[in-house]
Amino acid sequence: MRVNIRAQRRWSPPRRALCSPLPRRLLSVLGCKTVLKDETQAVCPYCKEKEGEIYQREMTALSALEAKFGRLWTQCQRCQGSLHEEVICTSRDCPIFYMRKKVQKDLTEQDKRIERFGIPSW
Repeated sequence: MRVNIRAQRRWSPPRRALCSPLPRRLLSVLGCKTVLKDETQAVCPYCKEKEGEIYQREMTALSALEAKFGRLWTQCQRCQGSLHEEVICTSRDCPIFYMRKKVQKDLTEQDKRIERFGIPSW
């Protein structure tokens, strides 16, 4: 007695190729959150009149992140026992270590957002 092997297999959707392109993340306007056509700009023509307000908000967020990182860095230095040396901490069970790394990542992202405004021309 022959068993039909194809009848026993379950149907599965076709697989994507391993080299298929990933979806690209588009930049959005920092004010109204619409997708930017020109990725070198920070605001759209509609938000241009609020550019100073948006820039100030982003700078305030950057300042808050820098202060938080400074506090966490100082706490790590105190834990290490030296306030004058670089922190050499890789403790995986320390919540301060993870908070410091997250704030460090947020700082780089915030800095990129501010760089989109370009060099200020006063």
